[in-house]
Amino acid sequence: MAIKNMLFDLGDTLWHFPKMPPAQEIRTETMRRIGGLLKSWDVPLGGELQFLGRDIRLGVEKVDRAAYESDCVSPDFNEVVRGIAAEKGLHLDYERAAQLWDAWNLGGLTLGRTMFDDAYRTLDWLRERGVRIGCVTNRVFGGPRFVEEMRELRLDQYFETTIVSCDIGYMKPHPRIYELAFERMGIDPRETAMVGDSLRADVEGAQAVAMTAIWRRVKKKDPPHEPEQVGEVPPNIGATRAETGRALGEWKGGEDATPDFTVHTLWEITELPIYGEG
Repeated sequence: MAIKNMLFDLGDTLWHFPKMPPAQEIRTETMRRIGGLLKSWDVPLGGELQFLGRDIRLGVEKVDRAAYESDCVSPDFNEVVRGIAAEKGLHLDYERAAQLWDAWNLGGLTLGRTMFDDAYRTLDWLRERGVRIGCVTNRVFGGPRFVEEMRELRLDQYFETTIVSCDIGYMKPHPRIYELAFERMGIDPRETAMVGDSLRADVEGAQAVAMTAIWRRVKKKDPPHEPEQVGEVPPNIGATRAETGRALGEWKGGEDATPDFTVHTLWEITELPIYGEG
């Protein structure tokens, strides 16, 4: 069956972080933002609160990975941050916890988020061919500020829908996150391909709901970035199906994943024999 629709992951699929600021610069800016917020609440940034930024990072990574490795139900990160603050004697209501979570998140543009060189060209090719495009991504931070970043990157011009795990409560490879994309776009999964860098989330998850799985294999040269896709780190292995199969045992959660197609660049998607005539 010809592919008429394509869903994309984001991090290490359409974009990456080749020019991350130094770690100390990131920490300084994070605490500047948190300190300014606490000051507006008449709370001094002292004692254990000096480590609030670090402990939010560690706490969020812990619960996000635990969810990814179990039921793939996305945590409520406002509540997670609320609990971390309470451990330091800072008791917040839900609204203020959300403000603290927003202050901690610097945003991908601040951290040097960069589209891959062939991303827009590939998306343009697909759109011109009539392929409908959407996005399904695992992230710990979404909401209005992320929507605005998508606008600044012009991705809203391509995606009919953008499904963000933390906004809808399910993480890839949970079937519900994909089913929501099918419902919103009114598409048949058998006519849809998923493109992503994660063997578990994007390959196993896609195949489990009858989609074609295209593995976007990239070399992990970028430094660590904000915890937007904690579980999405496939092994750096060869591109062939045989090599993929041999290496999967080294990656937890991807032992049985074999992509339908493997690409090394986004433009290779345009060369796959999946579109039918025309």
